Amino acid sequence: MKSIITTAVVALSSLVLLTEAHISFRYPCPRLGPYAECPQPNDSQWDLVDYDVQSPLGTHDQITDPICKHSFSFAGVRPVFTAGQTIQAKMDVNVNHNGGSCQWALSYDNGSNWVVIQDQFQNCLASAPADSTYTLPIKIPANAPTGNNVVLNWIWNNNEGNRELYSSCADIVIQGTSGGSLSGVVPLYANYGPSSPYIPEKAVSGGNWGQAYFAARKNITITVPAQKIKRQIVPLN
Repeated sequence: MKSIITTAVVALSSLVLLTEAHISFRYPCPRLGPYAECPQPNDSQWDLVDYDVQSPLGTHDQITDPICKHSFSFAGVRPVFTAGQTIQAKMDVNVNHNGGSCQWALSYDNGSNWVVIQDQFQNCLASAPADSTYTLPIKIPANAPTGNNVVLNWIWNNNEGNRELYSSCADIVIQGTSGGSLSGVVPLYANYGPSSPYIPEKAVSGGNWGQAYFAARKNITITVPAQKIKRQIVPLN
C-alpha cells in the first residue's frame, strides 16, 4: 500500500509543479525535491516535500526563500562524483525566459562559504525547450578536495520577464584529494531583494546583462580538512 501511495504522490507532484514553475535541478536532486529518483521522505516527512522547487527565490523587490531554500535533504545515499569529472546535470525546465546567466558553486560548510566553479553568461538555458528535462554539463575542478557533505549550487539570472533569481542546491559527495583548498570567486546573487545588484531585462537595456557585476565578484579560497569518503552517505538533517 505504501508503494502505491508513494507512486501516486510523486506522480501528482509533476502536475503540481506545473501550476507555478520555472527551472530547477532534477539531477543531482534538489533538496527536498519531489522527483521519484530523489531520496524519499519517511512516513512523517511528506509535508516537507517541496512541490514548488522550480520557483524563483525572489525578485529585486523581495526575498521569498534562502539561497538553498532548505537547509537539509531527505536521508539517503548522495551521488559521488570524482574531482575532474563532468556531471551531466539534468534541469527540469518549465520556461527558459530566453536564457540568462548561470553560475555553479560548491560549498563544503553547508552554505556558509561558496566558490564558483563554472559560469555560462547570457545564453544559459536559452535553447532549453519548454516543459523538458534539459542536460547541462558541470565540471568538478580537478583539484577539488574530498568532501562527504558538499553542496552544489546552481544560480541563474533570467534574461526576460520578472527580475528574479533562481537557485537549486544538491547534496553531493566529491572524491578528490584528502584535504586541500579550492579558489575562485564568490557567487553573484543579483535581483535578490532591494539591496542586491539589479540586472535589467537584456532586450530592453541595450544589452546590459550584468557583466560589470559578474566581473566584480570577490576572490575566495576555501580550505577543507582531510577526510575519507564514507561508504554510506546520509545527508544532514
